[in-house]
Amino acid sequence: MWASVGAISAAIGTIVVIVASFFAFSQIKEARHARHVSLLLSFQEKYHAPAARSFRYRLLSGEFGPPEQFNAARLNPDDFHKFWQLHDQLEMLGVLVDCRLLDFDLVLACFHRSPPQVWAAIEPYIRTRRTLASPLEGQNFEKLVQRYRESSALEAQYWDRNNVL
Repeated sequence: MWASVGAISAAIGTIVVIVASFFAFSQIKEARHARHVSLLLSFQEKYHAPAARSFRYRLLSGEFGPPEQFNAARLNPDDFHKFWQLHDQLEMLGVLVDCRLLDFDLVLACFHRSPPQVWAAIEPYIRTRRTLASPLEGQNFEKLVQRYRESSALEAQYWDRNNVL
């Protein structure tokens, strides 16, 4: 009889461990989703601030010249700061996606046009900086844009309209 009680107790203990493991897994998954949303909201708040949005519009509309002629060193101090802030934000977004701290599909849903457009506007400048300053300049930003290019969610027509503001 005690063997039966021990077997039943072991079975119940096993079921409790399985249920607890499932609950722990679901909590970890929810925490990950909460982290993604928190990171994205924090990024979006800064990225869509009026000054940042205005600078992006000026950059993308060609106010600082075509991509082949863009040079951040020729910007006034305020625009210089805004340029590097924009670049660093997109570089950080690339790092978060690359390290899987932020899901690319969320980034694509929230920022479906801007990162590739900004990259197109500054790519020649960043490539030059890689030879003059750091070979790592903008690499995570470029990887992020590559993910956009590889995404099945964006059809060929998207890339044809990439210059539309």
